Amino acid sequence: MRTESSLDILSGNHKIFMQSWLPDDQAAIARIILVHGIGEHSNRYRDAAEFFTPLSIEFHTFDQIGHGKSSGKRGAESYQQVFEIITNLINRLRNEQPEIPILLYGHSMGGAIVLAYGLNHPESICGIIASSPAIGLANPLPDRVIQILELMIRLFPDLTIQNRMNVQGLSQDPSIAEKYRSDPLVHNRVSLQLGVDIYKTGKRLLAQSAYPLPLLLLQGDKDILVDPSATNRFAAKIKGNVTYHQIKDGFHELHNEPNKEDIFFTIRDWILETIKAEGEKLNILTNSE
Repeated sequence: MRTESSLDILSGNHKIFMQSWLPDDQAAIARIILVHGIGEHSNRYRDAAEFFTPLSIEFHTFDQIGHGKSSGKRGAESYQQVFEIITNLINRLRNEQPEIPILLYGHSMGGAIVLAYGLNHPESICGIIASSPAIGLANPLPDRVIQILELMIRLFPDLTIQNRMNVQGLSQDPSIAEKYRSDPLVHNRVSLQLGVDIYKTGKRLLAQSAYPLPLLLLQGDKDILVDPSATNRFAAKIKGNVTYHQIKDGFHELHNEPNKEDIFFTIRDWILETIKAEGEKLNILTNSE
């Protein structure tokens, strides 16, 4: 396994920190693009990267604008900017090796982002993995507050506030909260625009009746940072190739739980099944031409 990192201009004038974990010798069978959650950064997913890469699955990540090692005011970004980065990264990977299937894997806010991206651009990827997606928040804001925030954005487009995250809800492993608090690349800021995007995207997702891509949903039933019932409603309503695992006693960061390897094996099995089906579909299309 080898790692690569770089600072690239992928959204406006912002320098985006990117890193990839790549198999040493064997050819990759799939590529994961990981989209992290609010206030954190991509290196917090190193354990996941080190699990999947030896399985010949490339693991590509980036720090969002205003997060981690990327440029920008802390927390001051929008979903649209993240969509732009994802698109640029997908295009880069497809230009290099178009035959390798690409899957998006998002956690929390990143989970909602990849779900929305899959709705907007189903043609560019072969599947979505959404872990603890921010479809609904544990403490949602009333509609009238969102309307006020939208007015304030016009006056203060870069204003950020504290996200007031209860870090004890991250994992059953108490060391995860301790590491989070002491991590210099973690912050607790969120822009008004980002708050509105979280709210509006959640409502849009809950209004969907079908999903255009293979989808793996993972949600802990003891999650206090997002609303598990919103994920339940989304999973129950949505039609399509949807696999939903509600994790008993699971906290918010399933990839940092004591049983995280079980989560990774669940994701691995789903990926292998999904890319096998994708390959069979491509063979059928090729043979019919």
